[in-house]
Amino acid sequence: MVRLAVLSIMLALSVGTALADQPVPPTKPVTPPATAEQFPLPKDAKAPSAAPGGGGRIQVYEIPRGRDAVITEVRELLKKSGWTITKDDPSPSGRAIRLEVKKTDKVYKVSFTGDATRTALILTLP
Repeated sequence: MVRLAVLSIMLALSVGTALADQPVPPTKPVTPPATAEQFPLPKDAKAPSAAPGGGGRIQVYEIPRGRDAVITEVRELLKKSGWTITKDDPSPSGRAIRLEVKKTDKVYKVSFTGDATRTALILTLP
């Protein structure tokens, strides 16, 4: 009788341990973190530099062309790539254009500063 009780306890412990080792499937699909590679950039954009204090989420791209041409090109690239522009406003100073764009529930913020010869595209990842 004692032997049967000990055997039952050992069996229960081994089944419980085996079940505990099974991975639990996620209840919601895991979304990979957003990356700059997912954002359509002009081909002549130079490698990004990280903005100070941005924690790696803010990247600055230098483009050797005028700001207005770059903004027009990026708007077209976004449209062709299936992005939605949710905001498109000048900064209060008027020296920058700010876009807020969305694709697959991820919102990116983009600012364009510069002049007729060069542009800085500032990309903030979600």
